[in-house]
Amino acid sequence: MNLFDTVRLLDDEWPRMLDQLLPRVHPVDREALRIWFGIWPLAWHQLANQAADRAQFEKFYQVNGPYQLRDHVDTSHHFLFGHRYWTAVKSSVATAKAGGSLKTLVEAVSAASQAPPEFALGMAAIALMTLRQVGPAAFSGAAAASPGRLTSSTPEQVLRARGSDYSPSLGERLRGKRATPRVICDEAAPEGWFPLIPSQHITTAAELDKRPHHLADPRCYEGMGIIPVDCRSGACGTCWVGVLGGQERLSEITTFERQRMEYFGYLDAPGLDSETARPVLRLACQAQAFGSVSIVIPPWNAVWGKSRRERAAADGTITKVTS
Repeated sequence: MNLFDTVRLLDDEWPRMLDQLLPRVHPVDREALRIWFGIWPLAWHQLANQAADRAQFEKFYQVNGPYQLRDHVDTSHHFLFGHRYWTAVKSSVATAKAGGSLKTLVEAVSAASQAPPEFALGMAAIALMTLRQVGPAAFSGAAAASPGRLTSSTPEQVLRARGSDYSPSLGERLRGKRATPRVICDEAAPEGWFPLIPSQHITTAAELDKRPHHLADPRCYEGMGIIPVDCRSGACGTCWVGVLGGQERLSEITTFERQRMEYFGYLDAPGLDSETARPVLRLACQAQAFGSVSIVIPPWNAVWGKSRRERAAADGTITKVTS
């Protein structure tokens, strides 16, 4: 039995494995790893893989954006510090021996990469889940792995910078510019942030950023900021985000927001503590920021929660064709 087939037989082990793994992951990647598994849950892949008609599936579940992990094999984890070790971790998957528990496989891939284990373990889990969802051909045949745009900061510096205000240069200070609360949306880009007036909802702050983000993400509207949004009431689910840092500066999740997140299916992933007051996945239109935060914007959105799946099963809207 090859590694792909072995991993497919271990689907039930993912939640337990992640619970065991997370304490061993460096703090800089701990929340990021939870976010990654929240953006790319196995349950969502399985649902999409069961569609007899992909166009019908996308319409019924109101899918928007590139939602299949096979389109992001080498880039889906760009917001993890451990992303810089992806090439080594990905290569080590090819040499991993099939057999044993999922935890054992993750540890084996991590060790074979020879990358620091506090980063390699998380990346190994991502690599095996990516293999599970995209298959061996797409996994190995994706474009050559690249570290992408990475900061030269240490993990500790990255942690300190998350949720930090924008600090103007000396020249800017001499011209009267002051430190600015902000929402960081790309930690690797110097301009990857937008200003925040404390107590604003994240989408309200984003809308004041008039850069042409719609050119990079078709889900965005011209002049409406970098966070895709189709409403301001929690009705659409378009504006879900992951919170990398500054969670303590966000309002606590309300019963309404939690119910909407469940309705959209965004809490159906291992590693998520959906009962906490400030979960790592939020609706940006419902989360007020009282200071600087750092976020990740998922590349897709949909409405695929339990009630929508039950409706599909009841009326035969989506036909199951594979397991």
